[in-house]
Amino acid sequence: MNRPRTGLQLLAGAMALTALTTACGLKPDATATLKSGSPAAIAAANNGVPGAPGGTVPGGNTVPGPGGTSPGSVTGPGTVAVGGNNSGGTVSNDNGGTGNGLVPGGQPAAGGACGLPHGGTTTGVTASTINIGVHAPLTGTGTPFPNSSFQAGAATFWQQPGHEICGRKVQVEFKDDQYTPAGARQVCSQMASRDYLVVGGGGTDQIQACATDPDIQRLGVPYLSAGVTDNGLTSLNNYFAVSLTYAQQGTLVLKNALQQGIANPTASNQNSDNIAGQKAKWAVVTANSPNFAGARNGMESALKAAKIPYKDIQVSQQGNYQSAATQLGQQLALQGFKTIFVDAAPGYFIFMAGGYYSAATDNKANWVGPGVTYTEVTVAQFICNGTKNAISGHAWFLAPGPGIDRATDDFKKAYNGRYDDIEWGLWGLSNALWELMKKASANLTRQNFIASTEHAAVPSQAGYSPIDYAHHGGHFGGTAAWVQRVNCSKTEPNQNQNGQWDTVGSNYLRLY
Repeated sequence: MNRPRTGLQLLAGAMALTALTTACGLKPDATATLKSGSPAAIAAANNGVPGAPGGTVPGGNTVPGPGGTSPGSVTGPGTVAVGGNNSGGTVSNDNGGTGNGLVPGGQPAAGGACGLPHGGTTTGVTASTINIGVHAPLTGTGTPFPNSSFQAGAATFWQQPGHEICGRKVQVEFKDDQYTPAGARQVCSQMASRDYLVVGGGGTDQIQACATDPDIQRLGVPYLSAGVTDNGLTSLNNYFAVSLTYAQQGTLVLKNALQQGIANPTASNQNSDNIAGQKAKWAVVTANSPNFAGARNGMESALKAAKIPYKDIQVSQQGNYQSAATQLGQQLALQGFKTIFVDAAPGYFIFMAGGYYSAATDNKANWVGPGVTYTEVTVAQFICNGTKNAISGHAWFLAPGPGIDRATDDFKKAYNGRYDDIEWGLWGLSNALWELMKKASANLTRQNFIASTEHAAVPSQAGYSPIDYAHHGGHFGGTAAWVQRVNCSKTEPNQNQNGQWDTVGSNYLRLY
């Protein structure tokens, strides 16, 4: 259960942000390795036996063999169809209950057939449980998130009645990746050997590092995350983005700017980089690493198509960048930029915005960018405080779901009325994952989950934008994004400092 954060805790967080070095940016050792799903990957995950029925898989699970007996699990023909007759087999769960030959506990899943896992890797799956791994930053220099929220939010959805998969309870193994690529690889390598699939909770570098981790790839572990970079991920057949990537969101960032009347501000005094002889109207500020090339290219492509002149500004996030970020903000103000696209570490944005308003002769700047980067309560509190509320109503960022002002009753009930927007975002993500797992429930192997998800579509769940892999290449399923705007006059539930992200409009912006 979350507790209100004190001013001292926020001050400590601000001090940590001054040393933020690893929120974003590809590290040299974060590289793609083997593709999953091959016979070799299956064999590695099954202790050398490529999907052999009756063989033992890591985690102590046994794949039922045709007509054989799997100790503690299934006796009978080895395949049972929902709606069919039980051919003499019984299915027992770990709690001692006996089902009707359909699924553990006799509970067919809504929206998907239930069957016995076969012909693939069942690591993390038992007769009564499914283990999934989640990694996110709880510790580490510059962590900009509430320490308890990721850990609480990772499991709460699955603890609610009715969120089982064919009678199996989903159990979450949460790991702190320490906000570094090396930390992400370490915990993901551990989870690869014991969890059915792995989910990246936050941090662009960490998501990229985990997705390309050698053990995640060697064992063919399904890996899902919110859409961030696509750097090194487009060729991985076990990676799935559940929302639009940075690169895909440029069009929607511009669409929102047009709707809000901020797409064509007065020109700065700087020459543009895309239209000769014109002064730039937008500043496009991104981290100078491969993980942010997609965000930069996506936004600049949209501006080129609209014939809006811009200035490309790439920044380093190495070391203590507070001074550099503050100075850049001051420069942008003196240069007259009124619409500023930014995708960098949260700490960089906070200091840059503070510098801008310390030098601006007016408070008419608008800040825009993709998600999921800034639409979190701590960022709202920091930028409101750092700009003396001048930024209120003028920072517009995208997100896979609506703001906390649209939180649903079932979510609020699950958290007993004490929650934040990290937990709200994880609720929507978990809901989407639940739908994907139900679609694969006829055969809960890693290979079948991958094959099923490649052809899956999930409508909006708990406000989360629709996902459609079937019509968009099978692995990048984002279709839309919500717009959220900072409000420095409001305080989020269970917080003691102003700063909230409000939902803009009655619906999401669709890309597809």
